[in-house]
Amino acid sequence: MRTRISYAPVARPPGIPHRSRSRFRPRGIGPGEVLVVVAVLGIVALLLMLGLTRSREVARSASCARNLRQIGIALGLYEQATGRLPAVPPLGQAEGPARGPLASMLDQFGVPDLGGLDPQAAPPSNDSGERSVEAYLPGFVCPSDPIATSRAFPAPVNYRANTGTRTDGRLGPFAPGASASIAEVEAGHGASYTAAFSERLVGSAGSSSERSRDYQVVPGPIPEGGCPEAPDAPIRTDAGRSWLELGWRSTLYSHAAPPGARRSCISRDGRSASMGASSGHVEGVHVLMMDGSVRTYTTSVAFPVWTALGSYRDATTAATAPDLSRVD
Repeated sequence: MRTRISYAPVARPPGIPHRSRSRFRPRGIGPGEVLVVVAVLGIVALLLMLGLTRSREVARSASCARNLRQIGIALGLYEQATGRLPAVPPLGQAEGPARGPLASMLDQFGVPDLGGLDPQAAPPSNDSGERSVEAYLPGFVCPSDPIATSRAFPAPVNYRANTGTRTDGRLGPFAPGASASIAEVEAGHGASYTAAFSERLVGSAGSSSERSRDYQVVPGPIPEGGCPEAPDAPIRTDAGRSWLELGWRSTLYSHAAPPGARRSCISRDGRSASMGASSGHVEGVHVLMMDGSVRTYTTSVAFPVWTALGSYRDATTAATAPDLSRVD
């Protein structure tokens, strides 16, 4: 049998008031906490935006490199069809403007752009004989250049052919007044050590204060040390205006100037220039080598290293004269 135990209430001593059970009331968020939350959210949003911007630029840079690789494929097919690289006639001739190396390849293949060329297929032929006309071609524009993609020019181009290591364009695979083949480049300094094409930002088109995009027209010849001081010389903002034309303004560059040089210039007669490579990439400029590979060089690359990429032969080695019958 269980014994039932009962408890008597304890008497409260006199003078001690009875405390009732109070409800929990949460304290409100103060201005300090609000500011902290807003600051944290702002930092998170900024990091997300920076990450998104960075990822987009990585994609644009990769697209730019792909364009250069496709130009390399076109060069190989062009040489298969003609036995030589696109010839560059002497500059400053009175006969009229010639067509740039990219236009020469389009004319040879009879294609609207170089994007669909297959390195494993036979080189296409231009049976109709039609020539390319000025147009905006995405394969000739680097997505990292906002002025080029804005179509400020009729046929903007960010990719230029390497003339060599001097301001008058010598010793390179696209030296004016000379002709070369990939085999000759390989037998010289080597195809994997010689630049074929590189990037350059188009001119500001009068819409930007980035003077490194533009160039001056000065008395020539341009010295090997770079552009002369010419404060009164006009500044031209139309660099890279058309892949169709031949010359320093749009389609040629040299390794006489370091990448990202702040000043560029062209002689009045158009025969010499200090016109180097440049880009909008954080990591540097992309360079298409004669073996078809694409490399990236920072703007701080040692100048002797950069200069060496511009030539495939020594100054004592004679160049082959171009077949001007194939040059329009």
